[in-house]
Amino acid sequence: MKNFLALDKVIVTDSKWKECADKNALFLSYMEPERVLSGFYRTCKIPTDSMPYGGWEDSLIAGHGVGHYFSALGMRIRSLRGDSSYEAELSASLEKANAIVSGLKMCQERIGNGFLSAATVQDEDNPYIQFDILEGKAEGQQWVPWYALHKVLQGVLDLWFYGEIEGAKEVTCNLADWVSDRVLSWDEATRQKVLSVEYGGMNETLYLIYSLTQNRKYLEAAKVFDEPELYSELLGFKNRMKGVHANATIPKFAGFLTGAFVIDDADEVSKRIATSEKFWDTVLKNQTYATGGLGDMEHFFEDGLLDGSRTQCNAESCCCYNMIKLSQLLFMLTGKAKYLDYVERTLWNAKLGSIGPDGGYTYFNPMATGYYRLYSSARPSTNPFWCCVGTGLEDFAKFADKIYFADDGELYIAQWISSECIFEGDSYRLRVDFESGKLSVEGPSDSVVNLRIPRWIQRREEILSENEDFLCITLSSEGTFELDFSMKMELLGLPDNASVKGFRYGPFVLCVPLGEEKWGITENAGIEVVAPAWKIVFGDTYKGPITYGKTTRRVLESETLILPQGETVESFTKEFDKHIRCENGKFFLTGFANREDLPLIPYCQTGNQRYGIYWYIERG
Repeated sequence: MKNFLALDKVIVTDSKWKECADKNALFLSYMEPERVLSGFYRTCKIPTDSMPYGGWEDSLIAGHGVGHYFSALGMRIRSLRGDSSYEAELSASLEKANAIVSGLKMCQERIGNGFLSAATVQDEDNPYIQFDILEGKAEGQQWVPWYALHKVLQGVLDLWFYGEIEGAKEVTCNLADWVSDRVLSWDEATRQKVLSVEYGGMNETLYLIYSLTQNRKYLEAAKVFDEPELYSELLGFKNRMKGVHANATIPKFAGFLTGAFVIDDADEVSKRIATSEKFWDTVLKNQTYATGGLGDMEHFFEDGLLDGSRTQCNAESCCCYNMIKLSQLLFMLTGKAKYLDYVERTLWNAKLGSIGPDGGYTYFNPMATGYYRLYSSARPSTNPFWCCVGTGLEDFAKFADKIYFADDGELYIAQWISSECIFEGDSYRLRVDFESGKLSVEGPSDSVVNLRIPRWIQRREEILSENEDFLCITLSSEGTFELDFSMKMELLGLPDNASVKGFRYGPFVLCVPLGEEKWGITENAGIEVVAPAWKIVFGDTYKGPITYGKTTRRVLESETLILPQGETVESFTKEFDKHIRCENGKFFLTGFANREDLPLIPYCQTGNQRYGIYWYIERG
């Protein structure tokens, strides 16, 4: 089994990724422990002069965002322990983490049974009211109480596991005891009722706590959240996933798969792996765009209806977060490099651009041409604390654990992100320059390293045998290995429309930048969630209504590129490179009857600009 190197063993040196990590760290530094704790204090009647953060963090789902913050803070602390140049930040982060754990412990002592909640108080005498309402034992309002509680539980677990904060283990186990005692008391009807509402990855977290404590109560509680009947139903026939909430569903499979790491039953382990692999294959084939993003308005669409589902509300960032997690787990269990391929495309495209030029995090990442990505506020004090803000905090606190893996005493380089690592006491250095096409690995002389060779490499067959993915290299007596590489320009398509085309160069999805006209004019797309109102492509405009769960799709005439006389979509597909011009390292689309040359830039670099990844190609 392959295991990723711990965060304190990896230092990322790639400038693009380091910039993202620094923006994320700045947001974490703005978070104030008293405000973070105020909702928890309010629940258990501890006096406080602080107010909770706004948006979703002052609602019935409050606690989900600060739970993600707990996780990101723990992860950041672990990373800082491996880099001596961040001593001041480490000290400040530890001070915050210790204050938070102390405050949460005080809350648990006040309530008396390990429970924690930051949600809006409906009944001062019943802090569990949302859970009671969901079970049919009380009346009132509820949103997704188990989802919010999952983020808190995972957050304190990460403060324990990553941050090694004193008292975090006790807080984690106390809360896990409350969860376990409650769920193990459910009859089947109650279980079905509760699990019909989004609950995050509660089974994943309980399996992880079991792996650390070996307390079988947590193992049995985790199994309560497994839904093998639902998994079979979703995968059993065509279009069953249509309309299903994507971000509620992906964590269910990741949680089920996590059980494969701790359950001592070979047949059950095989079943969990096979089920998760089938789900992953289905999502990749039928729901996923070139960037790694998926779905529309948070939901899966009809199998294969990718062009027909392109709107301003595609590719919720949380879905990428969870699909990366599922992919990483599958790679660890199976060793199949296709899962690393997905992680790569999603990191360099969906994720690298999901933090704004000035900070902040995306919710939707439109796949329809003519829209742009909106970013949340870069400061907690004015942030809406969407779910995608929370997962964004984690994304940029722990992407370093995607680069290196270890298996049976050997080091594997999974992602081409410039970085340094410590493996078995030795230092290794990976340098990747995509512009010059040079890669180098440095380490102890004569040591062995396994380097993944991506499928976007030109003449890959000259480096690897057909069925291989890793190049086993022995560093020279000087402790170096160098590889000159060039990247393929590839044509992208969508299964439901043969005339739709896009382009990828190496790992980078390319797009045409379309300016910033009418930027920031938005429509409501959910509770405190907004999406771009105007679609603009070369001066053509459209503004359509949005309601949660429903978008209005419109294709503009200007989205079509007309081929010269005599060329067809079929001939373009075979010789598309004739329409790509490279000048001083920059690419342009050229040779269309209705357009001058169009620049192509990496999608991750669009920032606030409108863009077009996919275009309709029409014969002249």
